Amino acid sequence: MTLEDLRGHLTSDSSLPEATRGELRSRIKRFAEVAGKHPSEIIADPASIRTIAARANRHLVGLSKGSWANVVSGVTRAMDLADIKVHRRRRNFKLSLSWERLLDPMNRRDRDELHRFAGWCSVRQIAPEAVNIETFTNYLGYLQTETIQFNPKERWHVARRAWNRVVASRQDASFPDIPDTTPQGWRGLMWSDFPESIQGELELYGRKMLTGDLLSDEEVRAIKPVTLNGYKDKLRWYLSRLVEDGVPIETFGSLSACVETEMVKRGIYVHLAGRAIDDKTRPGLHGLMTAILSVANYLNVPDEHRAALKKIAKKVRHSPVGMTEKNRERLSQFADVRAKRLFIGLPFEVAAELSTVMSPTVRQAQRMQHAALLALLLHLPIRIRNAAMLDLDKHIQRPVDTKPGRWRVHFEAVEVKNVVTIDGELDGETSALLDRYVSVFRPRLLKSASSALFINQHGSGKGPSALSKQFSGFVKREAGFIVNAHLMRHFAGFTFLDANPGQYETVRQLLGHKDIATTIRFYAGAETKNAFERYDHVLAMLMESKVGSVSEDEL
Repeated sequence: MTLEDLRGHLTSDSSLPEATRGELRSRIKRFAEVAGKHPSEIIADPASIRTIAARANRHLVGLSKGSWANVVSGVTRAMDLADIKVHRRRRNFKLSLSWERLLDPMNRRDRDELHRFAGWCSVRQIAPEAVNIETFTNYLGYLQTETIQFNPKERWHVARRAWNRVVASRQDASFPDIPDTTPQGWRGLMWSDFPESIQGELELYGRKMLTGDLLSDEEVRAIKPVTLNGYKDKLRWYLSRLVEDGVPIETFGSLSACVETEMVKRGIYVHLAGRAIDDKTRPGLHGLMTAILSVANYLNVPDEHRAALKKIAKKVRHSPVGMTEKNRERLSQFADVRAKRLFIGLPFEVAAELSTVMSPTVRQAQRMQHAALLALLLHLPIRIRNAAMLDLDKHIQRPVDTKPGRWRVHFEAVEVKNVVTIDGELDGETSALLDRYVSVFRPRLLKSASSALFINQHGSGKGPSALSKQFSGFVKREAGFIVNAHLMRHFAGFTFLDANPGQYETVRQLLGHKDIATTIRFYAGAETKNAFERYDHVLAMLMESKVGSVSEDEL
């Protein structure tokens, strides 16, 4: 049954008052509109509704959080009336006496985290003493198939952890500890599982790669710690798969054993597991061969051996053109000009909401901080690593005497990923927003002397990972868009090229690319929309020529 079928069912249900039928039909229609679909395209089941509701952007149509909740509630009520299995209640379960006695002495957090599970058990007449792994497995199935609550697996984990923490740990009763029975991803063996000899060689390899040696016969360039960790992980996964395939783990007593040509070929076949070498498998194989070649160069293997490895690497080389499909999909959120305006105006709307605040709370200070970060990345699309590094004394030049004016941001080339200097001036409105954040909101987070621009509530500078995660959460909460910090660079490139087709040099300078070929490779598809629009214009002109006279010059 689709939502369109559900609307039809409501129309024919004479047991409901006309006003109720009209209201529910309206809410179903509104739900589909916000989702950007026709009601006939949406399956009326809890899992589908949960997924679509999580992706729908209520902000674009001006719906408040409460109004959107009412819309979703109307849809689930209509499903319930049509005998579709959907649980609409949250914590209003009637607990059995045994569960009430168990939960009553708990603190609020533990009671809240267990209440839904306790209610579910109460309805099914499952006493606390009868709870076991099967009970929790069935509860997970209920959350996934009969509720529209977001992230049902995490809600299950919350209840399971609370049970283990508060109930299973009790000494006065024998309640079972509930393990995580959800499928786990493959992680491979740990380095500690391999012979000590290869662990020692790996340590020496790491030291050499972090420092480099430009004067050796085989020039070794230093790599970053994150790159080294990536190489080690790829090697560990590769060796783990070989061990699973039957190679004795003792075989890998040295790094040289890992880069033997025939062993590398076997590892690739194991990795492929019958799949073809294509755009889906190439990225992983390319990364693996990069790590293997790095080790081979470090070991200074013979030229013939190195040539054989390079031949394999060439066959699995991954040369991506443009950005990933995931990033393209996320950029498509901004195809509508209303979405772009909402996104671009978000930091200033937040600042306007907080314009009268002079003694902010920690939460208000954090919200203004995220707005300041968004404003900065919109106007100066730097990498999140550089944004986290921003230092008021080192990287930012502000107007003298605290007068209003534009801020300038400067990074030396050695501080930037691709060793290209960043030197940009922010517009007046963005500078004013940042200035207010620094003068009014940042001090609320400051616990000790620090010149970091973006600090946490303990007063120290935030790392790139934390800052990026919080940024994504802020944008999702405030505007409903799914955005990561790095996407801001793609947003800048696509937005500019959409308005200025062909001006790749400007985008190259804006994003700090060394080579314009990089810019073109990433954003070659940005002008597709303009190309189709121009072609549509040509077709329209030709159609007009059937009725009127259109000159070749007009075409």
